[in-house]
Amino acid sequence: MTERWKFQIKYGLIWGFMVSFIMAGFDLFEMSFEDAFLSKKNLSRMLLFVVSGIFVVSYFSWKKKIKRESNTSLSHDNAVNK
Repeated sequence: MTERWKFQIKYGLIWGFMVSFIMAGFDLFEMSFEDAFLSKKNLSRMLLFVVSGIFVVSYFSWKKKIKRESNTSLSHDNAVNK
């Protein structure tokens, strides 16, 4: 597995679970714990957030990381720094 996919899976899972748990926490004001966390609606929402986290959010995070790394590696070659 490439470094990119390891990064995307790691950060996508973290993002997806965090957003899902936060939203389920807000649902606790209106329903029971079991309904908020273990219902089919919440589990499908969690799956949606995890998949979108892996393929969308982490993709843009990866692009930003690569851009940041390439900018720092090129900064010493800048004519202003010489």
